[in-house]
Amino acid sequence: MTLAMRLLSMAALALSALPQKLPLGEVPRGKVVLILQPHHDDHTTDYGMGGLIARMVDEGYEAYYVRASNDEKDGAHGYARNDIVNLRESVEGTRILGIRKVISLNWRNDYMNPIPLNELREQLIVLIRKYKPDVVLGHNPWEHYQKNPDHRQVARAMAEAWWMAGFANVHPEHAALGLQPHSAHYLYGKARLDWGLGHRPNVAIELNESQVRKKQKAYVAHLNVYANPATARAYRVALARENLAVPEWESLTDAEAAVLMEEWHMQWISRRRGAEAGVPYAEDYYVLGEFDHLPGLKEYLSKNVVAR
Repeated sequence: MTLAMRLLSMAALALSALPQKLPLGEVPRGKVVLILQPHHDDHTTDYGMGGLIARMVDEGYEAYYVRASNDEKDGAHGYARNDIVNLRESVEGTRILGIRKVISLNWRNDYMNPIPLNELREQLIVLIRKYKPDVVLGHNPWEHYQKNPDHRQVARAMAEAWWMAGFANVHPEHAALGLQPHSAHYLYGKARLDWGLGHRPNVAIELNESQVRKKQKAYVAHLNVYANPATARAYRVALARENLAVPEWESLTDAEAAVLMEEWHMQWISRRRGAEAGVPYAEDYYVLGEFDHLPGLKEYLSKNVVAR
């Protein structure tokens, strides 16, 4: 089978596998979103977040990004330079999305499993109490087969911190720092279900073209790990062997073609998630609200609460 035929076959299979339509959700009213993630690029990844962050900022949210690891292994420059370059690119990517600040915890990349979970969780509780978010956003800790150990560790600590930060008896010593208990109303979790099923998303967030464009630009800001010119060159060579070419690449360097290819990928995943929800562009999430752990009360409130 030729490369062109393989690509067409993969596209047909992807379109035939669209899951059941997801309900559209609205961005909740609020002022602050705190994005708790393990790595410098996780706010832009192909499985979501960048578009939602851009939309929340558009709707008036202040956004803060927590980068738990030092990203020393992410790139080809050696540990010290990778850390420096990735932090610089993280600041640029978050700036594009409108995020106000990057907070680095500097745990060692891929060495986070030995960290006492309670210690990492307390750091996140401190940040929740300091920034007082209405929404906490990160990886879904209940996704299955997550290959990345840092993703598993930070996601679990995030979910526990979101739940525990509002209890006065949890780390009461924080009062000496001027920090009071705070409960964020919502937890938005993103998962890679292509790695294995876990909690399926329960809501889709619609994006506009401007938000998708910001997501594209933020993604390719991470040139240390994405948009590799060698990848674009390899595709060009493979296509040329079959007398094929991509017209949009004709006047571009390998570096420029690699960036365009990554931007296409962001466009594709946003359109695919949109198709699953019946809109042009979207991202999907597993969302928990403040009453989700009390389903009886949640159902009662949904039927009986009235505006005053």
